[in-house]
This record gives sequence, C-alpha cells and structure tokens, in this order.
Amino acid sequence: MKNRLLLVLLVFLTAVLSCNAQKAVDDIRKRYGEIKQMISLMGEGPNWQDNAIDADSPGGWPPEYYHVKIVQNLPGTGYHEENVRMYYEEDGNAEEIYPPLRLAFASSKYNFAAREFYEEYLYNTKGKLIFIYAQSPDVDFGKIYELRFYLSGGKVINTIVKKRDFNEEIFQEVYSGKDIPNLYKEYFDQYIAGAKKIENMFKAINDGRNL
Repeated sequence: MKNRLLLVLLVFLTAVLSCNAQKAVDDIRKRYGEIKQMISLMGEGPNWQDNAIDADSPGGWPPEYYHVKIVQNLPGTGYHEENVRMYYEEDGNAEEIYPPLRLAFASSKYNFAAREFYEEYLYNTKGKLIFIYAQSPDVDFGKIYELRFYLSGGKVINTIVKKRDFNEEIFQEVYSGKDIPNLYKEYFDQYIAGAKKIENMFKAINDGRNL
C-alpha cells in the first residue's frame, strides 16, 4: 500500500512538473513572438515615421536598439564581419526622463570564410536569459544545424535540434526533449558564453551612452 501511494505521488509530481515546463515554454514562445513583432514594426533612422506599414498607417515604431558591427581580415579565413543588435526595454519609473534600460533581445550574425552563423538570445522582463536560437554550419559533414534551448531559472527545460544538408531547404527534427544530449552540449556552452559577451557589451554601451 505504501509503495503504491509513493508511486501515485511520483506520477502526480511528474505530471505537475511536465505541465509547469510546458507552460514555461508556451510563455517563452509568446514573449518571443511579441518581441519579434515589435522589431518587425520598427522603422530605421530619423525618418522612421515614413516607414508606413500600409497606406493608412502613420508609420512604424521608433527604432530602439544598439548595433555593433565588427569588420576584420582574419588569417586563414579572410574577410570577417559580425553584426550584433541589442534590443532593449525601459526598466524603471515611467515618470523618469531617461529610465534605465534592460536587454530584451539580441541577435548576432557573423561569418568565418564561407561559413555563416546566426544566433538569437531572448530575455524575460527581469533580464534573465530564457531562450536561445541558433543556426550553425558543420562543413565537415555538410550539414546546417538549427538549435533551440528553452530555459527557466537558469536551467534548460526543453531542447529542439534540427538539421539539413547544405543543398536542402527544409530542416528535419533530430531531437526534442528536456535534456541536452552530449552531442549538443558544446553548442549550448558556446551560446551561453556568447550570451554573456553580449550582456557585457550591452552594459558597456549602456553605461557609456550620451544623454
């Protein structure tokens, strides 16, 4: 009887944790969609009002982001270009003229020779990393990987990995689960380090901006 009760409790707790994890993933997807929608509506430059969405629209949203561009000529791989965009939210009293800013979303696109990489980092309203999306080529095997990592409380709660051949357009799912297989842990560690660099970059720019 006691063993049966423990089994029932274990099944119940597992179901609760699974539901909580799914809700966290759903919340992350919702915030991701909202942030991407906001970015898609942003105009560019001082005449952003002229970036009308349609004939009846007064224009897009004002552009609000930091943009860092790095151009180098690297030994062995030649031309290297890296573009990092950091989108922010106000993190203070609405009555403040210049409220403090909080990193909300960042994208990084860069190359080494013909290999092109792309990464996205999503943060919650407390400035915590909650989602990583990346495309990474594997020249040795002629594959391009698409990876998604969902996080809650600093821990991964869901991982999705897809891949395709260089000459294909559609990604095929190769893994989906709450853990990170050993094959993809190196990728995850790399992106966590990348997120930290972007966070440090954002802080440096934010602290040094002229108001």
